[in-house]
Amino acid sequence: PSPTPFALANHRGLISDILKKNPNGSVERDTALVAALRSISAELEAAEEDAARATKRVETARGLFDWATGTLSGYSKTKVPEVAESRKRGRPRKGEEVNTYLDEVNYEVRFMPPDEGPLLPPIVAAPGGGMTDELITAHRDAFYQKLCGVPFAELEYYTPPGHLVNLKSRAQLEEYIFIVTHWDTGTDVMDIMDFRRQHKTFYTKMKVSKENIGRRTGHHLRYLAGSNGKKVFCRYGKRDESLMYISVDLLYDALFEIHTLSGHRAWHSTKKIANLKYANIPQDQIKCFVETCPVCSSKKAANLKRQKIGLGEEEETT
Repeated sequence: PSPTPFALANHRGLISDILKKNPNGSVERDTALVAALRSISAELEAAEEDAARATKRVETARGLFDWATGTLSGYSKTKVPEVAESRKRGRPRKGEEVNTYLDEVNYEVRFMPPDEGPLLPPIVAAPGGGMTDELITAHRDAFYQKLCGVPFAELEYYTPPGHLVNLKSRAQLEEYIFIVTHWDTGTDVMDIMDFRRQHKTFYTKMKVSKENIGRRTGHHLRYLAGSNGKKVFCRYGKRDESLMYISVDLLYDALFEIHTLSGHRAWHSTKKIANLKYANIPQDQIKCFVETCPVCSSKKAANLKRQKIGLGEEEETT
């Protein structure tokens, strides 16, 4: 069912009550907010489906209107505009034009970071998208084993090698946050100039540049929702939005939310969504996640089996 103003008002009241009862943050508050977030996410998906159907109706009505007015003005089309039909998501048919604008807008609304206020952390992976707790545990270990060479349980002692510049440990990001926090003040034992000389590699990172020179500039901090005032290391994106850096131990949760809970999209579509929110998730990490995804692997195996059966039938007929 579609979300109603009444249902959204209930969620608004629920979140308000949670924050009133736990203004300073607690495990109970965060658990309640995550539960509310999941419920709202389901309603958001229903609203997006309604928006897609409404858009098709508008396109059809506009086509019929243009056809009728064109006929009245002396211009007659040779073919009546076809009514837009909805079909399941998948590869486009031969010759079919696919308008991905609506999907892009929906995902921008869902994943684009807000201009003000705290940024949302990734949702902790939980059963959904065809994944059970057992599959999630196995996939998490397979993903980290393929990407880092260690299972998830050993990530606490893992330091990403220098050539994997986008992989950042929690300790590395905390050091970056410390540097940015004291960049304009110095510390109790070091003045500003000495502090900046000690961390001179951050001169470029801290420069806010409008030039298109990539992720080397415009680094800053934003508050993280549900973290008792904790801040997260960010850089500015193409639209001056705050893209947060994610530590390697949270990488699986971030990709699970984007890929698994969004219908197991292909890696390039997953990357397009990841780029809306995160600063350090390149395609090699996403490919690693998709390649180890058990749901995607089973679908791929089923498709190969169908192809082999089809080839066998063609050989018999010839």
